[in-house]
Amino acid sequence: MKKFIQSVFMMSALASCFLSCEKMTFPENGEMNEGKTNSLLQVRTRITDEGTEVSFPVNVYVFKGEKCVALQTLTDENHLLSIALTEGDYSVYAIGGASAENYILPSQEDATPSMAIALQAGKSHGDLMAAKSNVTLVDGGTNTLTLALERKVMLLQNVTLNNIPSAATAVSVTISPLWQQLEGTTYTGEEGTTTIALTKQSDGHTWNFTGEEYLLPPSGNSLTIAVNITTANGTSTYSYNTSEQLEASGKFNIQGTYTEAIGVTLTGTITGAKWKSEKTISFEFDESGSQTADPNRGENNDNNDDTDDIITGTIPEVGSTYQTCYVLAVTDKGSYSEVLLLSPNQKTILTGSETKEEALTKVETAIPTCGVEGINGWRLMTDTEITIAINTPKTPNIQKDIRYFYIENGVLKSAKISSGILYPGQSLSSTDLLRPVATIKIKNS
Repeated sequence: MKKFIQSVFMMSALASCFLSCEKMTFPENGEMNEGKTNSLLQVRTRITDEGTEVSFPVNVYVFKGEKCVALQTLTDENHLLSIALTEGDYSVYAIGGASAENYILPSQEDATPSMAIALQAGKSHGDLMAAKSNVTLVDGGTNTLTLALERKVMLLQNVTLNNIPSAATAVSVTISPLWQQLEGTTYTGEEGTTTIALTKQSDGHTWNFTGEEYLLPPSGNSLTIAVNITTANGTSTYSYNTSEQLEASGKFNIQGTYTEAIGVTLTGTITGAKWKSEKTISFEFDESGSQTADPNRGENNDNNDDTDDIITGTIPEVGSTYQTCYVLAVTDKGSYSEVLLLSPNQKTILTGSETKEEALTKVETAIPTCGVEGINGWRLMTDTEITIAINTPKTPNIQKDIRYFYIENGVLKSAKISSGILYPGQSLSSTDLLRPVATIKIKNS
C-alpha cells in the first residue's frame, strides 16, 4: 500500500509538471527574451472602423526601448498572440496587409521603433493598416493588448476615359505626389508617383482600368492627375491640380471624356466607404489648365482671355502678402487685374544626375507640394517672372547664393541671383530650389 501511494504521488507530480509546461509560451522566432520571462503579453487586433475586416497577415513587433524583443505574425482573426516577456515597459507596433512578397519588412534584429515599411521594387500596395501602442507588464501578470488598426491607404477603384482618338496606342493616368512609405504609423517620402495603365475597349475609343489600386495618400496640399495619351506622333499629357483632400480609407474613381477642342474633361468622386464621410469632387481639363508634352509646356499662356475664374476682393499691392503668398506683380486687364503670386514654400528636388527631360518632369511633379492650399494653377516661374522676383523690393527668402528653377522656351533652367542680376547655370544641381508662382484674377472695383 505504501509503494502504491508513493507511485500515485509521483504520477500526480509528473502530470502537474506536464500541464505547467504546456502553458508556457515562447516567441515564434524560437529565441527566448533576455532575463526571466515572468510575464505574459497577449495581443489581439481590431479595426478602428466598424464593418471593416482586418487585413492579414498582421506583423507584430514588440520593443523594449530601442530593441525589438519579439516578432510574431497574426494569420487570421482567430489567432491570439501570447508572448512571454520580462516585466517592464514595452511598445507594440503592428502592420497589417504587408506580406513579405510585396514589402520590405525588417527582421527582429533590424527592427527599430521608427522602422520604415516600404514596397519592394515593381510591387503594388495592399490594404495596408497600422497601429502602435504602449503597455506595462508586471511580474507574474498577464496583459491582453488590443491593437486598433487604422487603414493607411486610399483605393482607386475605376478609371474610365471616353472618346479617346482611335489613333491612340497607349493611355495611362499618373497620380502624384504621394507618400512613399510608413515609419511606424507616420508617412514619409514626399515624391511618390503612381501610373495606372488603361486597357482599350472593343469600341476603340474607351480606355479603362477596373480593379483595386491601393495608394498612400497625397503628400502635399494638392494632387496632380495627369492623363497621358500616346499616338504615333508622341505623347500628350493633360494635367489637373486639385486641392480637394483625398485621404486614407477613402475610395475614388476617375471618369473623363476627350474632346478635340478642349482636350480632356474629367470628373471624379471620392467616397469614404462606410467608415468615412462621403465627398464628391468635380474637375475639368481645358486649354488653360492642361499641359501637353510639347516644347512649351510649363510656361504661362498670355493669350488666355478666359474670365470665368475671376474672383472678388481687395486687389493687393506689389510687395504685400496675399494668403501667405508674396505679391510680385499686379497687371490691370480692364475689368480685372492679374496678380502674380510667389509661393512662400521652396524645396530641393533633384539629385543632380537627371537628364534635362527627367529633371523637368520631376520638378513639375513636385510643384503641388510647394503650393498654397486654396490657390490653384501653381507653375514654374518664367525667365521674365524670375527677373521680376529678384527686382521686386524685399522679396522674402530669396537666397542670392542659391539657384532657383525657371522655364524658358520649354527648357528647365536655374539661375543664381546676385545684385539684382540673373546668372543662369550651365547645369542643374541638387541644391537648386523649386519655388512656384501662380496667377489669380481679381475683379476691378
